Amino acid sequence: MMILSNLESEKPTIQEAIASFYKQNNFGDDGGASKKWVWIKFGLFSFPIPNIESRSQNVYLHDVSHIVTGNDTSWKGESAVSAWEIASGGWGKLYFPWLLTLWAMGLGVAFYPSSTVNAFKNGLTMRNAFTSGISKEQLLQKPVSGLKTLLSNQPSTNKSMTAWFIISFFIFTLPLILSILLLLLLFK
Repeated sequence: MMILSNLESEKPTIQEAIASFYKQNNFGDDGGASKKWVWIKFGLFSFPIPNIESRSQNVYLHDVSHIVTGNDTSWKGESAVSAWEIASGGWGKLYFPWLLTLWAMGLGVAFYPSSTVNAFKNGLTMRNAFTSGISKEQLLQKPVSGLKTLLSNQPSTNKSMTAWFIISFFIFTLPLILSILLLLLLFK
């Protein structure tokens, strides 16, 4: 699904694209940034995660990644965006976004390996909105096509895909591993 398909303007700004993205996905006007908790849907299940400051103040950057890459919010799209974000620079010292991104990439490694590999490779020669050094105000006013050009054709980050895939798969499976260990301890 092309996430910019409902925009009227031929050259939408990032701000217009984000507004359209939020509307298409029923995320509210601010993408859920003002909520205390956000719900992650996983198949038939949903579970809450705290919307801590490092997530709430930077979720728009993740949403810009969806706009730049054209990936939707399905789990396949989320894992591709996450792989692209890691390869294109990651999240600096924002540990909670790193954790969420690694978990989603690990899901992609497990269930959508082809799209996850392709997204990671694409990210190796790009930067993401977080690592671009552009202020939020400047970013929102840029045309989508202009931002894509600015973020593209960067020197390769030379990140090891294998290492990141192993780390993300471990982060993805860690809750299952801990649950099994807890059950083993309880029923010992």
